Amino acid sequence: MASLFFTHHKVVRNITMKQLKRVLRYTKPYRKALAFSLAAASLYGVVSAVPTYVLKHTIDEIFIKRYSYLIVPFILIFIAVFVFKGIFQYISSYSMHWVNNRVINDIRNDLFAKTINFPLSFFQENSTGQLMSRFLNDVQMIQLAAASAIRDGIRSFFEATFLVCFAIFQNKSLGILMIIIGPIIGYTIKKLGKARKNASVSIQTQLGYISSMLQETFVGVREIKAFNAETVEQSRFRDLLSRCFSFIMINVHIECFLPALVEAIAVSGCGIIFYVAAHQVLDGTITAGQLTSFVAAVILAYQPLKKIINVYSEVQYGLAAAERIFAVIDTVYPATQNRVHELAHFNHSIVFNNVSFSYIDKINVLSSVNLTIQKGESVGIIGPSGSGKSTLCDLLLGFVTPTAGSILIDQVDIAKISLSSLRNNIGYVGQRTFLFNDSIMRNVAYARPKASTDDVIKACKIAHADEFIQTMPDGYNTIVGENGTLLSGGQKQRLTIARALLKDPEIFIFDEATSALDEDSEHMIRLAIDEIRGKKTLIIVSHRPTMLQNVDRVLLINRHTIQDVARDQVFRQLNLNS
Repeated sequence: MASLFFTHHKVVRNITMKQLKRVLRYTKPYRKALAFSLAAASLYGVVSAVPTYVLKHTIDEIFIKRYSYLIVPFILIFIAVFVFKGIFQYISSYSMHWVNNRVINDIRNDLFAKTINFPLSFFQENSTGQLMSRFLNDVQMIQLAAASAIRDGIRSFFEATFLVCFAIFQNKSLGILMIIIGPIIGYTIKKLGKARKNASVSIQTQLGYISSMLQETFVGVREIKAFNAETVEQSRFRDLLSRCFSFIMINVHIECFLPALVEAIAVSGCGIIFYVAAHQVLDGTITAGQLTSFVAAVILAYQPLKKIINVYSEVQYGLAAAERIFAVIDTVYPATQNRVHELAHFNHSIVFNNVSFSYIDKINVLSSVNLTIQKGESVGIIGPSGSGKSTLCDLLLGFVTPTAGSILIDQVDIAKISLSSLRNNIGYVGQRTFLFNDSIMRNVAYARPKASTDDVIKACKIAHADEFIQTMPDGYNTIVGENGTLLSGGQKQRLTIARALLKDPEIFIFDEATSALDEDSEHMIRLAIDEIRGKKTLIIVSHRPTMLQNVDRVLLINRHTIQDVARDQVFRQLNLNS
């Protein structure tokens, strides 16, 4: 049992040190500014100890020996000391905060760069609220811990070190007694610091759940109101807050109890030290000035030591957040590795070779699919809901990877093709449109940021979007609102088609692009598709007969397999279902 405890203790300590070293590694590019700040902090510590030395001579020379001519010089020395102390404090704080904010920006950049390149499965496994919690709550915890270390920790460390050293220099026997108290306080801080770290991990986890619930609530507010579920959501939110409150109070308990316990230990030790010191003064071993100077050094050292205790607790809080952040950064998806082939152009064919796919429940969506699509061909795909039509498109886009078999483009396995070059050759328009809260011009140009205005307008004309854009007061500078809320469904879809057209890929995928649109909107989109038919390779997933009238062939996905079907049979079936 004991061996298990010590093994766990060692593992926790190693993890904590690993996270601390990793955070400190981010300071390497700024080591000059860091060294400058530490130098200023050490000078701050030296200057902080000077008054206790001056105080000894003030007592002995002015009050005991009555050298009145030293009063003014000593006053000027005290003033100069505190002026320099303020200067070094400012220099240290400013430069250290500069490093801190640079480091935080670098961590956020690394987290975002890694997260944005994860496959779709990562975002399916992690809710938006939990991911937002990493970027906001967790990074903020690191920032607050670093700020606390800068504000109180570093300067307090140097200040306490020089004051303690001076106290020992003044009286070695009293100094040794003071040092004995240190390990007792240190052990107490360490034990309670670990407990606070565990509590902080739980708090941050609960905040992630709260963030996730809020995101779901605001996105699904229409459904909540439609089902009169406001009370249900209030109850859910209240339960989440209650659980978070419980962990917060555990943390508060430790935060409040630790200083009180440390203070009790420190005062008990000081009582012993004072007892010994009082006898030394009575015996004439030390002067009144030495005792005053020693006591002043101990009292002045107590406040920075107390700050260091609080900093240690805050750092534990920040390291718990760092552990969660680095867990995301360290995540590796094999499907994104070893993609070294660059697909400059699509020249010949797309081949699905015995492709199977299943989600984590191990139930096959597609099984042993064999399919060849030639360049320039237009293919319609139909099938029951949930049969795997969208999954087929996701496989081609590299959003998900086959559980068996391979997909070849121009005889190259797409598992070896870089995702950027693969997607550069594919234009995707799905059922769910997405537009940024920006102008029409910027939304369309998102596919090719360096495109000229003429190119954007040309793409919009092909997509039959230019006609409604021209009727708007601000034309192409019209702001579309969050996810295009200021536009109709058909208008949004035509803009997404224009965006795909501006990209000018060789392959287009239309995945139920008109399923939620009225007949007029569908007609306009069908006209846009007719503009590129024969010039590009088209894969059109639809349950509407009109969308598949001019395709070269129709494929039916049913019971996990795919097969060519007669066009007349397809249209009869679709007309019956519509």
